[in-house]
Amino acid sequence: MKYLVKYCAFLVLLLVLAGTSCRKEPNFDLKPHINFEEIQETIFVDENRLKHHQITIVVYFQDGDGNLGLSPEPPAPFNSPPYDKNFIVKLLVKEPQPDGTAAFEEYQFPVAGFDLSGRFPRISNDDRPEPLEGKIKYTFDITSEFPNLAGKVAKFDIFIYDRTQPVPLKSNTVTTNEITLLR
Repeated sequence: MKYLVKYCAFLVLLLVLAGTSCRKEPNFDLKPHINFEEIQETIFVDENRLKHHQITIVVYFQDGDGNLGLSPEPPAPFNSPPYDKNFIVKLLVKEPQPDGTAAFEEYQFPVAGFDLSGRFPRISNDDRPEPLEGKIKYTFDITSEFPNLAGKVAKFDIFIYDRTQPVPLKSNTVTTNEITLLR
């Protein structure tokens, strides 16, 4: 009888541990969702005396089928605009208004086709649909080659695309905190 109680207690403990160790898969939307986490800045001067404002934007993501990120040689439609970049960055600069206030306006780079958007690599190498969540860190430079940006207050609108075909799904748009460029 003593052994029966001992083994029953062990069996109950084993069943409790097995039941609590099962983790239910999260149920995220198939359309990616992002939240702004933080913006990190580093300013340095390179060997050619060009000032760099290196900016890293960190977003938290959730995606129901895990189809985020691009391979080095992605298939169509991810190898030509508008889906060749999957981390979209819009630079907003605070500009004075005629009424004496200031408002953020999207900055138009003077070089045709230049923008701050880019690619982030595939997050999962598995093609099996599965919910994923985590953080994406995306880094870019703004240099003193754009002197009209020095000292400007700026913020960034961010969104991402997934790999849904034929048309990728676009996440919500988030806005970063304000920073002063090339200070």
